[in-house]
Amino acid sequence: MSGQATPSRAGAEGAPILSTRSLTWGVGGFTILEDIDLDVGRGEFLSIIGPNGAGKSSLLNVVSGTNVPRSGSVELDGHDITSLRPAHRVRRGLGRTFQTSSLFPGLSLVENARLAAQASRGGSLSLIARPRWEDGATQAGLAALAEVDLADRAADPVADLSHGDKRKLEIALLLCSEPEVLLLDEPTAGVSVEEVAPLVEVIRRVHERGRTVVMVEHRMDLVVDVSDRIAVLHNGRLLTVGAPDEVMADPVVQSAYLGEAA
Repeated sequence: MSGQATPSRAGAEGAPILSTRSLTWGVGGFTILEDIDLDVGRGEFLSIIGPNGAGKSSLLNVVSGTNVPRSGSVELDGHDITSLRPAHRVRRGLGRTFQTSSLFPGLSLVENARLAAQASRGGSLSLIARPRWEDGATQAGLAALAEVDLADRAADPVADLSHGDKRKLEIALLLCSEPEVLLLDEPTAGVSVEEVAPLVEVIRRVHERGRTVVMVEHRMDLVVDVSDRIAVLHNGRLLTVGAPDEVMADPVVQSAYLGEAA
């Protein structure tokens, strides 16, 4: 299996919902991603692992539109989105979280969610008006908060949340745009040991409700537990893709990643 990606689950069961073809990106004279060919099946949970500096977050940046590739393409549900801005990709059904939070700490959870719902609907981002509980954006926000187990804290300020609950809120804000594909970048980074399990349960539930999840994560026990497949990046190249047990048993993966992390 080493050195060659296994056929994607999407290839056997239908067209992939997300694909990259010969995707290459770098900064200046440095190439950070090189010739990445990756298919993600509809409804799949794919985790991306690799050593520090392997290009994991860079890959999410290019897929989400934050960075423009030097060459290659990104396709979402059969449509080339390589030239689209991040906001347009969101409207096509692609959502993304980052390693660092981008919340409004002085506002309540529901106000944050309302703003996310307004943005996804093409409305204005009004920070002045208080949310009206009956309007569509607020109702969408409340539904998203309920899905991540934060409905009972809707009126609380974000500043009062623990780090784990802030991660849940970030996922709720993604759900406000009704994404088909969620890109999660190190969702458990900085989260306390006690809060990891509830956060993972939220991520698992979001996936089980029919959404596709692509996750960069460093906790290997979590990756093995939740993933349908694992993709391994090393030195900016896709080393292999396969079922968790196959990938973890691969001697090249163990040498390139697991051994390096030990």
